[in-house]
Amino acid sequence: MMTPLASVLLAAVLAAPPSGSRVPVVQHEEAAPARAAVHLESAEDLARLCGALLPAERVRAAGDAVERGEAEERHETSRGAALKERYEARIPAAKLAFAPYDGPERRLALQEPVQLPVADGAARLWPTEARDLAVEADVAAARKILDAQRRGALALEVAFELPEDATCGTGARGKKFTIPVEPVSWRWLDGDAVLAQGGAAAERPLVTAAEGARPRIDVGDPISGPLDASKLVLAKGGELEACYREALKRNPSADGVLVAEIGGARTAISADSVGDEQLAVCVREALGALAHGARAAVPIRFELAPPGAPPPAR
Repeated sequence: MMTPLASVLLAAVLAAPPSGSRVPVVQHEEAAPARAAVHLESAEDLARLCGALLPAERVRAAGDAVERGEAEERHETSRGAALKERYEARIPAAKLAFAPYDGPERRLALQEPVQLPVADGAARLWPTEARDLAVEADVAAARKILDAQRRGALALEVAFELPEDATCGTGARGKKFTIPVEPVSWRWLDGDAVLAQGGAAAERPLVTAAEGARPRIDVGDPISGPLDASKLVLAKGGELEACYREALKRNPSADGVLVAEIGGARTAISADSVGDEQLAVCVREALGALAHGARAAVPIRFELAPPGAPPPAR
């Protein structure tokens, strides 16, 4: 999970023009490690999460006063760790209800209230923000989504975080959970084909590497530090592209921005919107030899270009 300062830094980078333009300088001190999202697939996954989110006052620990106090402290630590994670789930969408399509706004959304069944219905995710999971889609794209739903092939993949006060509601028998979530990004899938994307994924390309998109790396001007730091990172372009190609084998639609901190004792990643921990590690290793001299924070964009698209202007 990023620190708040790293999140601000990344937001500044993502809002900036992608082709080497200057971005606002954001001073920061901490470097946050990249963290892969936690996949929630089984009923056991959901039960463990809900157990971790149980409020401390509802924990019934055995033992004397000291042992109960220690158990409560351990639970608070576990709960805090669970709240800091980012999660992912894939939801079969055959029974999800869509609201009427908004043609003028090119907007397709779910009918509220939205509750997303996961783990074969063992739990439901309840979006408390972006509650209708809307996507921008023209008529043709909207019809593809509805057609995939009619064929039983439609799935919704959603990445989300948890509110600070998150707890799990339970059904009458205590076996079905309702979990409040804050969606970060989501996409509609027909098998492996991406039909539409929303949230933080809205600007990502629908064409994946598996469908012919080319991996492209753009090293931006430093957010902080000397301007010539970008040239040092550019010199490692071949190694960075190799890192990206490996990431695309794991996720053909992976893209986003890493901010590399160079010039310290070692290279670190201070912000990450790609969400691939192995890519972050590979980038750190590729830039390890640059961990000398003045400190600088350099944004590196990993993006997929449609077939035939020109390289980024520098």
